[in-house]
Amino acid sequence: MSDNNLYSKTAKILHWLIAAVIFLEYFIAITLDATHLKWLHIQLGCFLLILVIVRIIWRISHQYPDFPSQITGINKLLAKIGHLILYFLMLAIPVTGLVLIITKGVTINIFGIDIPPLMKAMAKPERHIIKSVHWYLATMIFYFAVFHGLIAFMHEFLNKIPSLSRMLPECLAKYIRDSK
Repeated sequence: MSDNNLYSKTAKILHWLIAAVIFLEYFIAITLDATHLKWLHIQLGCFLLILVIVRIIWRISHQYPDFPSQITGINKLLAKIGHLILYFLMLAIPVTGLVLIITKGVTINIFGIDIPPLMKAMAKPERHIIKSVHWYLATMIFYFAVFHGLIAFMHEFLNKIPSLSRMLPECLAKYIRDSK
């Protein structure tokens, strides 16, 4: 596979780190009441927002690899739309989470720094709307990420189009290429 078809190490690290944080965040969110890990959920959400901003800056400032030649025009369009949706969700979820925290009207601790209230507390019904939006967006990204992974597997193993292997660490990508 030519180098212009591979993602950079930085892009791969950001991709898998963001994916891991998203799935960890979702798991923590669905067990929040039982685990009392709200503080970790908040910290990871802020970390995720930073990672996504770095990823977007990286994406804009570095050349994106070409699609494999076997990918058709409609599939290229669908991939671009899917990635835009994922980027939107990766930004919208932590932002709605921050809005939810800020509208509580209390001091918050982010990365060990106490941030005083930025506004008076918002009424519970309005905060509930924000919380619902945050939850629905998080559920959407969970399913979109799973679908994204399944499509990569389908291209790689059913259609024999290098898709997943372009984003894996080289040792795993080589294993997949050699096993075909």
